[in-house]
Amino acid sequence: MTHLSRSLLAMAALAAAVSLPLSAAGPSRWEVTSIEHWMAGRGEQVAVTRDGRLALGPAARVLHEAAVPTLWTAVTAPDGTAYVGTGNEGQVLALTGDTARVFWDAEELQVHALAWHGDALLAATSPDGKVYRIARDGTASVFFDPDETYVWALAVDRQQQVYVATGGKGRVYRLPRTGGTPTRIFESAAANVTALHVTDGGDVLVGTDSPGRLYRIPQGGKPFALLDGPYTQVQAIRAGANGTVWVLAVSPGAAPAASTPAAPAASGTATAQVSTEVTIVAVGDSTTVSAAPAAAAAPTAAAAGGGKGAIYRVGADGLVDTYWEATGELPFDVLPTANGRLLVAADNGVVYAVDGDPARTARLAQVQARQLTRIIPRGDGFLITASNPGKILQLSAAPAATGQYTSEVKDATTGASWGTLRWDGEQPSGSTARFSTRSGNTSTPDETWADWVPVREDEGVLRIASPAARYLQWRVELAGAAALDQVTLTYLPRNQRPRVTTLTLHPAGVVFQQPYGTQEPPDLAGFQSTTPAPARDQAIAAATPTATAAAVGRRLFQKGFQTFQWDASDPDKDDLRFQVLVRRVGTDQWRSLAKDLVGNVYTWDTSQLPDARYLVRVVATDGRANPAATALAGEKEGGPITVDNTPPAIRLRDAAGSTTGAAAPTRLSFEVVDGASTLDRVDVLLANGQWRPVFPDDGVMDGLRETFTVPLADLGDGAVVLRATDSLTNLATLEVKPKR
Repeated sequence: MTHLSRSLLAMAALAAAVSLPLSAAGPSRWEVTSIEHWMAGRGEQVAVTRDGRLALGPAARVLHEAAVPTLWTAVTAPDGTAYVGTGNEGQVLALTGDTARVFWDAEELQVHALAWHGDALLAATSPDGKVYRIARDGTASVFFDPDETYVWALAVDRQQQVYVATGGKGRVYRLPRTGGTPTRIFESAAANVTALHVTDGGDVLVGTDSPGRLYRIPQGGKPFALLDGPYTQVQAIRAGANGTVWVLAVSPGAAPAASTPAAPAASGTATAQVSTEVTIVAVGDSTTVSAAPAAAAAPTAAAAGGGKGAIYRVGADGLVDTYWEATGELPFDVLPTANGRLLVAADNGVVYAVDGDPARTARLAQVQARQLTRIIPRGDGFLITASNPGKILQLSAAPAATGQYTSEVKDATTGASWGTLRWDGEQPSGSTARFSTRSGNTSTPDETWADWVPVREDEGVLRIASPAARYLQWRVELAGAAALDQVTLTYLPRNQRPRVTTLTLHPAGVVFQQPYGTQEPPDLAGFQSTTPAPARDQAIAAATPTATAAAVGRRLFQKGFQTFQWDASDPDKDDLRFQVLVRRVGTDQWRSLAKDLVGNVYTWDTSQLPDARYLVRVVATDGRANPAATALAGEKEGGPITVDNTPPAIRLRDAAGSTTGAAAPTRLSFEVVDGASTLDRVDVLLANGQWRPVFPDDGVMDGLRETFTVPLADLGDGAVVLRATDSLTNLATLEVKPKR
């Protein structure tokens, strides 16, 4: 039975099973559906195709585990023997069949470059850089001993002339076939020449670091800069078909700007910053000439955005274009193959396959090694050298019989219970795809994680058997022709409590206009009329997600209204609804003003309430996104606020300024008293029709009761009108007809 029919059965079983629906109140999904998703995990003998499918990849096996941590380079002799240059011990290993042995041991610590030269092997060592010529019997002699500290690269042309690239001082030397006097053909202000290649036409291509540039030196001609890119180092130059040359440029670490110097990847020794002046010696001419400084190129978008490297295509006409950009693992080597693909050896044991135009990327293999430093053809497969630890690996042309893929770790952000696993793909007869999972509460799997357990098949449904935890990882073991296109896991995160982070109680009477009018009067943000809204408006409100910030318009004043405004958040991004409650100070009972609010503002009409002081509570609930049993609420209280709908009282006192037998008082004396709010203003109406403020006897209007004394002579003839206003804008007037 194919997996397609099994998937249909699983879907039917899911429909019948008692489980939470995939909705706001149900599980979350973890889907692996694209090439980017697949490449986030790690595979062993599995490939990720450029179409985003996981299938068995080429068989890989370790041929030799070196005693040293670093293998730098490799070359194949005409008889098929592979020679490998190592670090730390400065040895050259010879691999015949599946057996490796120490072929030669240098006095220096590193063998950075190898090249086959006639019937002997050339080996470049560092530090105290030398080039040795090693016969087939392992006897060696010094072929070239430059003054420079490092020798990074070697190349041999058709006439068996040898080219040597050095570091410490970035130079290129050409030596006759038999050795002897060298000719310096290139000198750069860059500290290192890191790559060399001689074309079939005899041109020498030179790659430098800090800055990472590519030069072409034609026979007997003037050097010419082909590339001044954003990457700090030209790592490799390889010949392709039809005169095409492929150039790998990298920036170890973060992608730099074009002008940022960096140390070469192979060295680890810091180099001083240098100028951009280049001094070059032309091929076949002993006269030194100066080349004009190359213009600094601006960083490309890829480099500025974090690209780690790129492969450039150099056409037979010398024009250069960017073919492929590395945004995943850091690349170390590139190999053009006979079928037109480029194989890229990279960090974390990854081998990419790149082809097409525009380029498309597949992950051909991932082996049990760290940095893959060199990849070369061997038979119908490929030989790979690796570092940290040092290994020699064989990548076969035939697919592996079995393989394994382990996903990245999924962070549910909180404790979660795990649901089901579904996959789509192909499973021909005789093929298998076996899934297992493990879970834990540390971001990196360690000994505290639960063991791997197979998923449990329950009437056609694959159920995850790992215990509840924050993190989950899954694994699949493939055999035969099974292939995966998509894997989906469901999980139910533990609900987290929402938070009301701020609560603002605006001054009494402050209201806000709706940003866009949605109600007939009053058009106030957060105000709910006692008139029922149309069913359509209620449906719109119910479907509206929670606002992240209160949207209000122009600030207005409306006597008797009180506006509350708040901010709230939910760690699970659940849709929130709000309830506003008030409690009269001195009582225990909370009264609900409104519930199921969508927005973050509420306006309360207090004009019909008795005078009192009230506490305010706003409650946020995630009940719309969770079952009732697991829904949670968060709240915040504020206040108290004062509700005062009673105007102050104005009372006359005994007439002032008179004595027994006097004809009439000379002053008007009165008091103003308010039961809840402090007094704000007292005015008297003058005979000319204008209001004039009156100040209390103690000079400060700051209490619930204040006394006032006004000379009658200041008021003119006739009746006097007094007006008093409290801080909540309640107003009282009193007409007085004083005796004069």
